[in-house]
Amino acid sequence: MSMDPPSTSKAFDFEKTLEELEQLADEQAQQPARVDAIESAALALHFIHELGRLDDFREHLRNFRTGQRPSVGAAPSFDSMSEAMDWLRAQREPRYGARVNVVGVPHVVMRERADRWFLIPAPRTPPEAPEGP
Repeated sequence: MSMDPPSTSKAFDFEKTLEELEQLADEQAQQPARVDAIESAALALHFIHELGRLDDFREHLRNFRTGQRPSVGAAPSFDSMSEAMDWLRAQREPRYGARVNVVGVPHVVMRERADRWFLIPAPRTPPEAPEGP
């Protein structure tokens, strides 16, 4: 029996998530901005699936929910975005999802196309749950 909290032990169900997003979009039909956001999330999931990275996403989601991060050494740190982008362009094959600090702000390495890498501010990690009795 797993000792993980329920929110971390559930496996990500691609099809069920898409069904839920579709239902949410229907419920929010009077809010076009919300529908656009929901549809964008669904398209992002399809994109991840089409890239063959759904298992990587599941692992990322599990790590994010539990606050665990892969141990890959210290994140590079830069004094400007210009320096960070110079470093990124110099990488032979940047590691998707790698973390770097730019002026003290955590960023994540992302890719728009096979040849276009960029940095976005890193999502916040969920606060750690206090230890229970």
